[in-house]
Amino acid sequence: MNRTSPTHAPSKLPVLAWIAGTLLFLFGLLAAFDYVMSLSSGEPYYRASGMNDFQVAYYTSVPLWATVGWTLSVWGGLIGAGLLLLRRAPARTFFLLSLLGNLIYDLYIYALSPGREAMGGLWWMPILMTVISAAMVWYTDRLRARRVLT
Repeated sequence: MNRTSPTHAPSKLPVLAWIAGTLLFLFGLLAAFDYVMSLSSGEPYYRASGMNDFQVAYYTSVPLWATVGWTLSVWGGLIGAGLLLLRRAPARTFFLLSLLGNLIYDLYIYALSPGREAMGGLWWMPILMTVISAAMVWYTDRLRARRVLT
């Protein structure tokens, strides 16, 4: 029988981690839905979302390398949030993958394309997601050090 002494028992997941994990998991589900619909339906999905011709042209011409960044961002964030709620240490790795994906996608959006214009009023959202991903990498490091994540 494997017994863990009380001094080595994992700590409970803090309330902040529950809140962050739940909100990020729910946001991740929405992002995953958008991802699947964007790649499976493309233009009809974009038009049904109310996008104009410029936006449809922009989003239907994103290069593969930027789509890879978007993929890492979406799925890394969703899986990272799920693993955080399950108190699993690999949450950090998935948040790190999400951060990497965000940085790749941000490079395309803000430096190599007219992405800011295509996003309209939501131009700031990718920056916010990059900051949140970086914060979650830092936070999961702290949770691992406190033996909350195993």
